Amino acid sequence: RERVVCVHGSLGTVACEACGAPADFGTFCSDVRAKIKDIYGDDPDAPSESSPIPCAQCGRFAVKPTTVLFGSSLPAAFFQHLEEDLPGLDLLIVAGTSLTVSPANSVAARAQCPRVIINDQPVGQELGIDYSAAPGELSRDVFLQGACEDVCTQLLEALEPRAASRGRPPAS
Repeated sequence: RERVVCVHGSLGTVACEACGAPADFGTFCSDVRAKIKDIYGDDPDAPSESSPIPCAQCGRFAVKPTTVLFGSSLPAAFFQHLEEDLPGLDLLIVAGTSLTVSPANSVAARAQCPRVIINDQPVGQELGIDYSAAPGELSRDVFLQGACEDVCTQLLEALEPRAASRGRPPAS
């Protein structure tokens, strides 16, 4: 986990946008169920009106998952890891992106190591990613076409068949 940088944040962590204090994810989920209206009408126990969820630290109503929305700054960890880790990378895996939004796309452009692009279509040619190698020819850039989850599962199975099935129920 320490080698993965969630460039656009995570739905799995919660913090206050006002003061930056982290919030307990389980408590946040319970608060959402208890305080936020179900706009689809699927949950009969949901309240009929939403009420704000205050930050336990500062009391402001700014608690949300730590996702980065359009126009917001990327997490400080992105820039820290970019400077510290990029020069020593052995391999860069880029998955599920158009590589058109800066500064996140600069990672692929600046990396001097082999790059694996996992996506439904080739991307990043304007950043210097080159998919022109003939089959069997060594290339710095490799394109693996398909859904990220499917391609990553196939990679795991090819690298270590037992690793791909850990923690998952057997296929039916």
